[in-house]
Amino acid sequence: MATELATPLISVVVPARNEFPNIVHTVQSILNDLSSFLKPSEFEIIICANACDDWYKGEKSKRAVHGTVEYLSAMGGYSRRTIRYLIDPIAGNHSTRNKGARMARGKYLFFSDAHMSYKPGYHQRMIRAIDATGGIVHGAISWLGVYPVDRATGYAYTVKLGDEIRGTWNNYKLADDYWYIPMQGHCCFGVLREQFLDFGGYPEYHRCYGGGEFYLDSKWWMFGSTVAVDPQAVGYHLRSTRGYSYIYDDYIHNVLAIGIALGMDWWAERAYINWNRKGNPQTMDRLWAEAHKETVTDREFIAGKRIKTFNDLLLEKPWDKMNDTLHGKHNGSMLIFHETWLNMLKGTRAEELYRASEEMPKLEKFINENLSQYVYKRGKVDADPLKLEEERTEINKQL
Repeated sequence: MATELATPLISVVVPARNEFPNIVHTVQSILNDLSSFLKPSEFEIIICANACDDWYKGEKSKRAVHGTVEYLSAMGGYSRRTIRYLIDPIAGNHSTRNKGARMARGKYLFFSDAHMSYKPGYHQRMIRAIDATGGIVHGAISWLGVYPVDRATGYAYTVKLGDEIRGTWNNYKLADDYWYIPMQGHCCFGVLREQFLDFGGYPEYHRCYGGGEFYLDSKWWMFGSTVAVDPQAVGYHLRSTRGYSYIYDDYIHNVLAIGIALGMDWWAERAYINWNRKGNPQTMDRLWAEAHKETVTDREFIAGKRIKTFNDLLLEKPWDKMNDTLHGKHNGSMLIFHETWLNMLKGTRAEELYRASEEMPKLEKFINENLSQYVYKRGKVDADPLKLEEERTEINKQL
């Protein structure tokens, strides 16, 4: 008679593409932390070998320096189902994460890059914060060898819009306990698995790394959930190059696609215009058309499930309001590029597209009326970079 397997409390999904030997140290760090408070049957680590081509080329006697991401399959954890493998031949960090989540069995779902190390107590702190907030919880991100940690740790992303759609690191520590953030890097975070699956996870149409962090955290806020960081749950990132290359056009595709899927139509068009400053016109038009076509289903799903639009989030900044209640202060960070960006369009195809757009005057009005305090170097550049003031004034009157 087959023995029924116990359902684990925690599932850790580790997407890995050509990550040997980093994967060995990462998994050992996770094992060390989880085994400090859980039985072996109470957790599982799922290594998602994604489009790996680092097949064994070394001497068998030197297992510590030659191998693949499947190296740990001979170390006992595999036969006991503590370590599990998903072989995914289709390149795509985000789609592989989704597959790992569907394979997972735990109540709590954690994602980890394959080149990480974790401060003792990481997962206990994260579970506590997930239970308290009910949403995504990120660990603080530091780097191996940094000490003291507080001096070089990322706690959140600053939202940056107006040229592309992205977030960049900031290291402002708001409190000693968890607090709410707009978004954060995704090398290590946790969430309830049931919620992750219900909210649809990462985009399936992504072609490479990039855009998924902004997409997922924004979606959680739009769906009425939350995103937080626990400063005492620290993941140490190994500074290393990726074991593969990708085409930058694929990154552009990702960013345009998430903007369209999230209903960020003004910002998505602005990003498309931005890349037309230097990009090949035929390529940019193709990427723009493909992004619209490939996101139809996801866009409909998000529109049907969201409680707030992305622009609502920019206006309300719910993370700031919740931090005022929780800690009596806030520091939600945002930066909008506008006049300085308009100056960069002069004499390019992007200027022509900007002039011809029916939506860009609406976005300009939205920025001027609602986000003026976040605009980079407001008032320190040409007052009318594209000489459209009369047209804008007339359109604004009509609006």
